[in-house]
Amino acid sequence: MGKNVFLNKITVLAIFSFLAITGITFFKSALELEDAEQAYYSQWLRWGYDDQPPLYTWLQYGFNSIFGVSKISFSILRGLLFASTLLLMYRFSKFRIQNEDQSKLVVLALALVPVFIDFTFRRLSHTSLLCLCIVASYYSLQLLVERKSVLNYLFLGLIVGVGLLSKYNYAFFLVTFALVALWDKELRAIVFNTKILVSIFVSVLLIAPHVYWLLGPDEFQTFLTSSVEEKIGMEDSESVFSLLPILIYLKGLFALLFPILVVIGIGYFLKNVSFNRLKINWFMKMFFAQLLVLGVFFFIFKSQKVETRWLLPLFIPFVVLLIETVNFKNNTKLVAVGYWVFIAVIAVQTIRTPIEKVLNIPSSVHFGFEPVASKLQQNYDEYQWVLPNVTYAGNVRLLHPDRIILSADDYSLTALKIKHKREIEITINPLVVKQTTAIDSLIVFGKDMENLYFYKN
Repeated sequence: MGKNVFLNKITVLAIFSFLAITGITFFKSALELEDAEQAYYSQWLRWGYDDQPPLYTWLQYGFNSIFGVSKISFSILRGLLFASTLLLMYRFSKFRIQNEDQSKLVVLALALVPVFIDFTFRRLSHTSLLCLCIVASYYSLQLLVERKSVLNYLFLGLIVGVGLLSKYNYAFFLVTFALVALWDKELRAIVFNTKILVSIFVSVLLIAPHVYWLLGPDEFQTFLTSSVEEKIGMEDSESVFSLLPILIYLKGLFALLFPILVVIGIGYFLKNVSFNRLKINWFMKMFFAQLLVLGVFFFIFKSQKVETRWLLPLFIPFVVLLIETVNFKNNTKLVAVGYWVFIAVIAVQTIRTPIEKVLNIPSSVHFGFEPVASKLQQNYDEYQWVLPNVTYAGNVRLLHPDRIILSADDYSLTALKIKHKREIEITINPLVVKQTTAIDSLIVFGKDMENLYFYKN
């Protein structure tokens, strides 16, 4: 009876989170950055989209076909991924933790992971999908540790293929898995089994077309390399040795889990929390190896920037390990309190957007793109519209879903070979003087007060 009651509570949390994510949509005048990207890229089905794999955009394309190109369509997909991650985290924790109440605390503890509640709840796309894929990967490994059936190997292959098509960061999990498989007896038994060929076949079958797109004659991998270097702030200096990337990496890890560590620390100080002695099992080895793999990557590439949202998918399953290591004095009471804390945190995130608007706190989602779209429709309806970036292009497409909208920063667009006779291109504060004179303008637009200039091509 107790299990069913709390399972219903977990389902309630998932449903409440889903409804909250979709509810936020009605308070936004414009799309979040990643929603705008999806509004733009989901015009086409491609094997890849600039520096991201295609799966999320394929899913968005499908949701747009059902619900139309609307803000609700983008929030529904993100809400489903968020809710599914909660449910699968609970399912995985049930495999790992014998104590009933502590397994429940795994889901509730996610309310104390700032980047999960803020970024994943409100705006992330590929990262949200990757969170679900990484949790599913550990879940599939747990299944294989217990039973090495063909079906479980098929599930692993499916998850690996989907993970690689979700976000390239999934490769960090695969490297970690390969390293620990050489170290741990249980994972080695999974890998050195002829049934692993089922997993390999399925995953290769899924990712082969995208790999060809990435490494093929158009050489899209060169753009991907440039994007990665820019995102991690790759150091250009000739310095041979520096611990700064490691320190930045550790700072990101600390920021990722700070509230959870504070709660456990206070509980330990008040003698409500004690620590369990655990055997070093495959899951713990995966944690240490994942720490090492990412640390080596950031060190070798001299990263000057490590975002917590990059670390979130790779470390979110280890909330289970963290809860495994501690013993709470009153689990039942903590679960009851934690449930309402989770509800409260989600509720605050839901009303945050309208409160920001009332208090005039600057936010890009409060500045609609109607002025740009109206000027284009009224004065240049017969032209092909080329917007300066995918944020502009996605928001304009939201207002004109029946038109093909182009973006000047979409490097993979060339593969589509879109033909048009005349185009109107919008440039933001042009640094280079164009040969032609701007025929129109929109001055001091949006949150950043950008000057837009319209050119005929």
